[in-house]
Amino acid sequence: MQYKILTSLGLIAAFTTPNTMAESAQIKYAKYQQNSQVLSVRGSIEREPGMPNSRRENKLVEIVDAANPTTVLASTYAKRAFRARIKQADLAYIPCEVGVVIEGELNDIVYESVTNAPELCGGYTTTLTGLITDEPIPYASVSVTIGGQTYTTTADVNGAYSLDIVSANLQELLVIESSAINEATGDEINFVNMVGSFSRVLSDPDPVNVTNVTTASYALVVEANGGAAPTTAEELATAETAVDATELFELAAVIKLIVDNPDYSLPDGYDSVLDLVSDEAAVDAYIAATPAEDLNAAVEDILSDSDLVAGFDAEDIPSLYYAIAVTTPGYIARSGSALEFDSVNGSGSALSFNAPSGQPLNQAFNWQLNNGRIEVIYSAPDTIEELVAEIEYVTDDPQEIAAFYAGGGVDDNFFTQRTTTQRAYTRVVDGNLVDVVSVEVRSTLVTAPITLADGSVLTIAAPKLIIGNENETFRSSLDITPIAFDAQCSDGSTCVQGDWGGVYHYSEGPRTYDDFVFPESAYAELITFAADNVTEGEISGVSATWSVDGDGRLVIAYANGMVQTSQILDQNALEFGVFSSFENGDERFASYDIWVRADNSFSLDTNYLLPGESTRFWAGEVNTWIPGSIESSGLVIPSRLWGWAFSSIDVSNTFATQWSEPDSNGESSLAFVSQPPVSFIENANSVVINRFDFAKRYWYPITDTVIDGERVFYVIEREERDAELWYGGEPGFKTYIPARMNIERERDKADYQGVVRD
Repeated sequence: MQYKILTSLGLIAAFTTPNTMAESAQIKYAKYQQNSQVLSVRGSIEREPGMPNSRRENKLVEIVDAANPTTVLASTYAKRAFRARIKQADLAYIPCEVGVVIEGELNDIVYESVTNAPELCGGYTTTLTGLITDEPIPYASVSVTIGGQTYTTTADVNGAYSLDIVSANLQELLVIESSAINEATGDEINFVNMVGSFSRVLSDPDPVNVTNVTTASYALVVEANGGAAPTTAEELATAETAVDATELFELAAVIKLIVDNPDYSLPDGYDSVLDLVSDEAAVDAYIAATPAEDLNAAVEDILSDSDLVAGFDAEDIPSLYYAIAVTTPGYIARSGSALEFDSVNGSGSALSFNAPSGQPLNQAFNWQLNNGRIEVIYSAPDTIEELVAEIEYVTDDPQEIAAFYAGGGVDDNFFTQRTTTQRAYTRVVDGNLVDVVSVEVRSTLVTAPITLADGSVLTIAAPKLIIGNENETFRSSLDITPIAFDAQCSDGSTCVQGDWGGVYHYSEGPRTYDDFVFPESAYAELITFAADNVTEGEISGVSATWSVDGDGRLVIAYANGMVQTSQILDQNALEFGVFSSFENGDERFASYDIWVRADNSFSLDTNYLLPGESTRFWAGEVNTWIPGSIESSGLVIPSRLWGWAFSSIDVSNTFATQWSEPDSNGESSLAFVSQPPVSFIENANSVVINRFDFAKRYWYPITDTVIDGERVFYVIEREERDAELWYGGEPGFKTYIPARMNIERERDKADYQGVVRD
């Protein structure tokens, strides 16, 4: 992309100054009238020396941008006086200074500053270049509308285009649209690329391709933004955090099949590609009717085409990449990790932790850039414990699989250990905040002998090699401006002093089902930050000291030498998305989770927990942030409607099961089940639900709010179980669910009765 920033000072030097020009014109005034949004310019043409008035002729008068004299704002013909009233709506921008040119003689230009010019006066010009491609699409029309002006061109036979555009507003979002007709089917191929702010375009010299991938990304961004295209960089960044990479690949694959494969076309009722991909229900139906092998082949074609994927350049790779899970729109993620890259010696580290086991992870690796892919080889691979139920996951041996089922399988899950040795990262979308990355992963699974339901033991003879693909969303540290914690305060949303529901460094003790001792790592906690810079955890009883550094990061120093450094990356009302790194000598790991500032006046008493209506119950949202939890109709999927209905004396575990078949009116109802009621206890600092005789669930209250008219409260939640009472194991209540942040929302079962679903 070629570009230049045009400023008055820079270009006037290329012409003679007003003092040395022939006095062929005079500007009496140039004024921007803000009320009417009109630029008014008045002046006169001076008589040439010795010319009688009777011989004056009409001359072409052009009002130009003084900073870019080839940009004509208005033109007229005049013998003596001239006047121009130019509507702002007809301009890409209001110039800071205008010039008047008579009969095209730039050497005789005269200048005048614009009175009352807006702060964003003057124009920035750039030339967009790139391809319109899925396979290259010849002669596509290309257009950009910015600053109220539309710029158009036509791509060449190879799909290449070049387009000069101008804007005064560096923050305005730039969207490139293209259109062509598929000669084989007659379908309209209209691709879109929401590139980002004009300032980003000016600073990035790379070509801007308009493709099936950028169109899929645009459609999902619009969907995540409530059905409207973002109008600011902030809206765009927020919407990008809710774009699911897997869904993006599926959508891009659908477009590629329709455009390239003669066996596929637009379904009836849709005139263009963009119309189809903007209809979530129609896309879901199209994908369901398309063989998986065709979709997978299209994705493979996309990943292998350098014109369709952004790829990595050496200068694009930051020292720190945040890998934060994508969310349902309106939610903040509750998992994430980090990748550190040393570009000097090709080393790095993957910092994270395995939440179910509390296992801290610091995986050193070596990396190289190969054809736009980052290839990572772990020098000392970590082994992660996984709890699984499917025998096919851990072995491909048909005799072992048959023996598993012949023995009745297992009563519960069984363990396997995954060791990941290599990863290769392909950046598909270079977003404004979020990069969408496809990851090829090579791992081995080693499974201990499995005790089957009939008492026999199955031995998995050989480790299983898995070569798979994951989709991740990355955020470069270069693109993030963290929200600062405030230390010098007594109140405010980011004021450290007071109580927080957040992440703390402690151990959850032994685990119920195998007496595994949870290591000290990152668990949710109700933390008190005192004015004397001392902290204490409500659950753990651990004390530490705190401070805020010069970059607004919260630093917690524990007595055992561990230092936790936390910074806010996201905010959604009361919720903060906080990335925390932990370091104690060679021990390093990281986590990302929700933090919420606590309200000391909030308590979970019986009156609060009672439902507002008999059909309402408290549904936990610990997993509702995962994409796919909300249907296109806005209804929550049944598996996420799991929670508790309180009375004044007991509480019932209440949850949804399945939808009924639509009736003649197309209406369905969702069935709900309530387990027999159990007791609960109100303590001074918690509520304990006696879920079973062997299970106790603890809630430590943080605060409450109202979201979309529904009551919501935040708690630190954990569960303990007695293994002896549960399954005949060792006696004693031990950790079953390590402490985590949960959000309980009052849902109404009546909202799920007699509804038409998309």
